[in-house]
Amino acid sequence: MSRIASRRRWALALLVLAAGCRSPAADAAVAEQLAQMSDALVGIHDQLAVMTSTVDSLVIVAAKQDTLIKKLAAASGVQAP
Repeated sequence: MSRIASRRRWALALLVLAAGCRSPAADAAVAEQLAQMSDALVGIHDQLAVMTSTVDSLVIVAAKQDTLIKKLAAASGVQAP
């Protein structure tokens, strides 16, 4: 029984050792992918900021046009919705 336990211990030790060995190339690939994901997220954030600014300016333009239409309708005596 002692031999079987010893073999199991050695097998477990080899398994742990093999699992602990990682390829530096794999680590570099993961690091590169994380950097690319980070760059992509920054790009998305920038695009969102531009789109938010565009929507805000369009809201301002629509409000000005709405005010102008109401003023023209009032001046001509037409009821505006």
